[in-house]
Amino acid sequence: MSEFSDLLSSYIDEKEIKVYSLLEYCNIDRSTMYKIINGKRNPTSMEVFQKIAEFLHLTPVEYRKFKEAYLISKLGKDLYYKRKYTEKYLMNFPRNFSGEPVLFLDDLKKMKDENDYKTDTDIQTPVNTSDCTVVSTHLELNHLLHYMISSETQKPSGKIALLLQPDYGFLLNMLSSLKPAGHLKIEHTFCMSKTNQMTENHEIYNLMYLNKILPLYFSSMDYHPYYFYEDIFAHYYSMNGLSCMILSSEYVITCNSDYTRGIFYRDPAVVSMLWSLYDSYQDKCQPLFLATEYLSMDKNDFNSPVYTETPNYVLQPEACMVPFIDRQLLSQAIIPEFPDRDNAIKKMTALLQVNQSKMENGLANVYFTKRGLADFAEKGRIKEIPDNFYRPLTVSERIRLLCRILPCCKNGNYRLLKKPLNQLSDNLHLCVNSTFGYMLFNNIHNRTTCLIINESSILTTFLDYLSSLDDSGLYSGEETAEFVQTLIDELKNQKKER
Repeated sequence: MSEFSDLLSSYIDEKEIKVYSLLEYCNIDRSTMYKIINGKRNPTSMEVFQKIAEFLHLTPVEYRKFKEAYLISKLGKDLYYKRKYTEKYLMNFPRNFSGEPVLFLDDLKKMKDENDYKTDTDIQTPVNTSDCTVVSTHLELNHLLHYMISSETQKPSGKIALLLQPDYGFLLNMLSSLKPAGHLKIEHTFCMSKTNQMTENHEIYNLMYLNKILPLYFSSMDYHPYYFYEDIFAHYYSMNGLSCMILSSEYVITCNSDYTRGIFYRDPAVVSMLWSLYDSYQDKCQPLFLATEYLSMDKNDFNSPVYTETPNYVLQPEACMVPFIDRQLLSQAIIPEFPDRDNAIKKMTALLQVNQSKMENGLANVYFTKRGLADFAEKGRIKEIPDNFYRPLTVSERIRLLCRILPCCKNGNYRLLKKPLNQLSDNLHLCVNSTFGYMLFNNIHNRTTCLIINESSILTTFLDYLSSLDDSGLYSGEETAEFVQTLIDELKNQKKER
């Protein structure tokens, strides 16, 4: 018996369903139906599952449990929960950002309530000024962290290094909320799972960590994460003593992995030795991301893989229309101040012609939302291109681009997303293939950040999820083409009325 068959049997009994009537409704032979009920096989398709569910007249809660049991039986628990968490990660990707350090201020308020701690910008000097101070509570650790990091932000060229997992909420909130007086470089070394380990709550550690560190990119900090592979739980959470370090130019804290015990060092010789130790660890690690500004006003390398690599899958709010932009549109829409404008237009035209051919030949699958494409039709803005580089496209230019993507919709490579991804964040553009991938999003300064993903398991996770999307999560090519044609017709009517 399986979880699905157990649930099916219980629903049949509770609702007094006649098996003969059920198999007749589903057009399944008697032997197959009894094998499904007894857990010897699963429904052959989602359509068969839906037929069974319809006949059982399930409540919404019962249907959700029934579908989950079916998918677990079909995929296995690990793969089901990995895809479910990946979907949750994509759905919860932030839509916009605030520069206000709300979470960090909440943490400081809590510290004030518990220990009469000031929440203003004054740097609180620790009472104990010895070269080595024992830290015996989580609250005391937070106090010392606030002191050492606040001190570092006052320097013209500060540096902070972390050797710990991205699960210290107070610390990460504080770092993403900083406004340094000068330049502040943050380096962070932590463990990743090569096998996509999951928590007890079925969360993928690697994606959970990615979610924790992204605010540092959103807030435009000079943040550099590095990774190494190890069993996460065994390395950090199994009686490993003071396995974590937080370092500044003047101070170091070593602490345990639940951040409740530690030692605060201020002796320069000890600090120097621990920095050397940290550097020796980092030398053995790899950068997790390469962060660049997408389409910079300073300089652009159009030979970068971000512009030349062909993704297997693209997930974004509007359809991928950039490859269908021609030289004429570039010349008319790009602002005069664009650096080396004429040469850039020449290079972009050649690049876009190559990418257009790839799209027309179906080398990439592009998934997008109705809301995102309708927003383009209304405003003439392509979200993956920074607004300050070009003027809004005219109605005629919007019609031209929508007409050019129609063949890609009809052949099934451009498809609209159904629930739940139809509510995808307008701030996420994800492009992946088996060896390369990147995410685009706007930071709090409304600059487009490109994170090139260097770690293979994150690529594999996104690729697996996107490749698993089928008709239950996607509109057909014909349905997508109908929606695009509707937008074209509306724009043509709008043009006539003017």
